[in-house]
Amino acid sequence: MELTFLGTSAGVPTRTRNMTSIILNLQQPTRAEMWLFDCGEGTQHQFLHTPYHPGKLNKIFITHLHGDHLFGLPGLLCSRSMQGNSLPLTLYGPKGLKEFVETALRLSGSWTDYPLTIIEVGPGLVFDEEGYRVTAYPLSHPVECYGYRIAQHDKPGTLDAAQLIADGVPPGPLFHQLKRGQRVELADGRVIDGSRYLGPATPGKTLAIFGDTAPARRRWRWLAGRM
Repeated sequence: MELTFLGTSAGVPTRTRNMTSIILNLQQPTRAEMWLFDCGEGTQHQFLHTPYHPGKLNKIFITHLHGDHLFGLPGLLCSRSMQGNSLPLTLYGPKGLKEFVETALRLSGSWTDYPLTIIEVGPGLVFDEEGYRVTAYPLSHPVECYGYRIAQHDKPGTLDAAQLIADGVPPGPLFHQLKRGQRVELADGRVIDGSRYLGPATPGKTLAIFGDTAPARRRWRWLAGRM
């Protein structure tokens, strides 16, 4: 997990701080993903000062619909189309996000040339897939507002290939299933439980990104996974 802060100001920008937006760069075993959290005014311009490109975004999470967290979104979506991008993009955010985006595009005569999915979230699980579990937690703010907890799946322990071979399990494609902790049946009828040949799992990393909120101890316990 690698974070890049595109903006840390609130309400209005300053000479040295742009409106709120954060890039989360995820390096996964099979592919890399890039997520964006909030998209305040000027976010696409801030991208120009980084090695990243908006066209590579896979997901955008909006914490709430106040302008300092949202008003850069229509422009970024349109620029993505103008660059000939075809990579699908999914937006997550509170109720009203879909209406905001569709109205902004319709009234400005704009559109997207790539698949755009808008998912309005509520408290609880957002998704659990591709190595990560994302949960939304309601925050204390005048409008509906969510913090997002990103929990990386634990990395399975190392497969003890030497012990498997010693136990008469021939090397081959079955090792891939055993490494995932699965049970496999051999040609001689024996059933091998892969979990018995795995070392200790490596705990995944956990990150929480909150929007605007009042202090609350319960939220820190939630971040630590104790709720």
